[in-house]
Amino acid sequence: MSMNRVFFIILIFAFLVIPLSINNVNDDGISYFDLVVEISENLFEDTKIEEKETISLTEDQKQLISEKFQVLTNSNNYLLNNFEEIQNENLKEINEYIAINRWQEFSDTNNGIKGIYLSGYHFLQEEKIDSIKNILSNTVVNTIVLDVKTDNGHLLYDSQIPDVEELKNKRIKYDTQTLKSFKEEFNIYLIGRVVAFQDPIFSRTYPESAITDVSTSKPYSQDGQYFLDPSDSASREYILNVALEACLLGFDEIQFDYIRYPDTNYQGLVYDDENNSENRTKNINSFLQNATKLLHDNGCLASADIFGYVLNAKNDNGIGQYLETIVNTVDFISPMVYPSHYSKGSFGYSYPNNFPYEVVTAALNDGLSRGVQEKSLRPFLQGFWHSSEDVRLNIKAAEDKGLDWIIWNNSSVYDEDYFSRINS
Repeated sequence: MSMNRVFFIILIFAFLVIPLSINNVNDDGISYFDLVVEISENLFEDTKIEEKETISLTEDQKQLISEKFQVLTNSNNYLLNNFEEIQNENLKEINEYIAINRWQEFSDTNNGIKGIYLSGYHFLQEEKIDSIKNILSNTVVNTIVLDVKTDNGHLLYDSQIPDVEELKNKRIKYDTQTLKSFKEEFNIYLIGRVVAFQDPIFSRTYPESAITDVSTSKPYSQDGQYFLDPSDSASREYILNVALEACLLGFDEIQFDYIRYPDTNYQGLVYDDENNSENRTKNINSFLQNATKLLHDNGCLASADIFGYVLNAKNDNGIGQYLETIVNTVDFISPMVYPSHYSKGSFGYSYPNNFPYEVVTAALNDGLSRGVQEKSLRPFLQGFWHSSEDVRLNIKAAEDKGLDWIIWNNSSVYDEDYFSRINS
């Protein structure tokens, strides 16, 4: 048999064993092409090429061939055995790209995100939802923030999380098809609101996951609100699971509210981690980082509601929200810059609620001056205790800064006059 034919057979055998591109490189940096070349060089070194000459291999040459083919086989087996993992990682990157691109295209097409909050409890109430639909049809509003997990601890969809059986907290208002139809009918961007570390049902059912009040040895309650410990692994896992289910249900983005520690000076509270600024910010930021990664992997974006004063506070103010770190954990932050919530004298105004444009402008300036990018800053604006003109001034203040916005009204009641009309 001629040497060329032998060499051809060896190469064919190599390709049969390694059914991949010859240019592939394994995790150790070994090129399949270089291995084949090396085999041929060692095999035929100092060997004369003569027609019809039988090749005689030494034991060393046989051993070399065996070793090289074993390396190729092992590399091939590694790739095959880890194909699913590699495929999953690629899929996660694709999902993240789709989520970002979907938001970007929607924002570009619709001149930004212009949203209103809709209480999930009102989703099936005809009077409420008809008014919302009119606003979506007739004005520039193109985004809805809809409750997924409420302030009361209720889940408004058919959750399959094991804890839910014991919590008995399902109050189903919608499903995948309902959300899909709602989105498509009005061409909206849909944000799912998940109330994070405030949950009366979870706190009372699993008190070991709640913040403990030493005076009662029970979960801490503040004005009827019960706070989960942000350092507790069980509460974090539960909230992440809710967020993931909501993402898979069809929301474009998951927004975390009450992503903080309780705002209180009371010293009689017990946490898993020592209650100091470093631990508070670490626990809030690490949760949001994990949540954002999980949501990106599954095709959704992530945002966080924060107190308005975080934009000018130089520390975490005891709640774990520090501007320079929290802004880097999510795609968007939504500071609640409600003029009515600022104390007398804020920004130089004795009655901040009477100066919506000026107060919102000053608050947003604080955030922008600290390096927050415009696309990451999407404020919640006041849609309550204000006249139509006042609400319009809130919106104008945000738009004059080139920012998207969401209007908050806990009752889901909005006047169409708040908003510019389509093509107006």
